[in-house]
Amino acid sequence: MKNLSRRKFIVHSGVIGGGLALGFNLPLAFGADAKNAGTEVNAWVLVKPDSSCVIRVARSEMGQGTITGLAQLVAEELGCDWKKVSTEQVTAGQNLARQRVWGEMGTGGSRGIRVSQDYVRRGGAAARIMLLQAAAEQW
Repeated sequence: MKNLSRRKFIVHSGVIGGGLALGFNLPLAFGADAKNAGTEVNAWVLVKPDSSCVIRVARSEMGQGTITGLAQLVAEELGCDWKKVSTEQVTAGQNLARQRVWGEMGTGGSRGIRVSQDYVRRGGAAARIMLLQAAAEQW
């Protein structure tokens, strides 16, 4: 085994960890196109042809129920059947590509829900109004 100093270990660990943190998005590799089939109502809500609803969340789940809590807020505004709701994690790249529509993405303590709850509810309420308007126009 090579004689590895603490400094070299830290540098190599940082390079390897940084490479893993970047990740790769391979949309065709795992059928992501089929998963995303549906109608995007707004940045937070995607309605699939089977009437299920995908709620996009831009916070991390760190054991405090942030993703579930935020999804429940949107589902409540929409009046969704919770059995038909799933969540999708928003990536930093998606947020940047859409001019930071989901705001900042940090999660720490109760901050995930506390900071996001207002605009997440507004996103759900806006989606509800858009869906009602589309139904009224179709009728």
